[in-house]
Amino acid sequence: MTFDPRTRAPIRILPKMIDAACYNRVSLALTRLGEPLDVEIAPLRMIVCVKRRLWVARSLVNDIPLMAWVSFRIGTRGLHEPVPCQVHLYHFHAELLMGEAPQRLANKLDERLDRCGDHLRGRSPAVTPLTRRDRGM
Repeated sequence: MTFDPRTRAPIRILPKMIDAACYNRVSLALTRLGEPLDVEIAPLRMIVCVKRRLWVARSLVNDIPLMAWVSFRIGTRGLHEPVPCQVHLYHFHAELLMGEAPQRLANKLDERLDRCGDHLRGRSPAVTPLTRRDRGM
């Protein structure tokens, strides 16, 4: 199901800060695994469709949208700084899930990256691994 938050009025819109480590891990997964990604978060009974500028959580039970993270302001932030965004709530219980969902999403994507680890290691020539040099002093 393709969902566009501009076509449906949310019940509520809240400002949110996504933890830097969480946002960076999701961004890395999108870069390495491709876009969009569908990630099932069974304990929360949702599936999250992740794109670069939009994360949409839908119910696993009836496929209705629960919430969407939009308007990520990544501008000139440092990699260690949280990312401000907005959360559009489409279900009256979504507010109970919105705090836990981003971290669980990042954890699920970490698992996917770990499973594909050896396959992805040589994929990007733009990334140079850092190694420690022993100086002969």
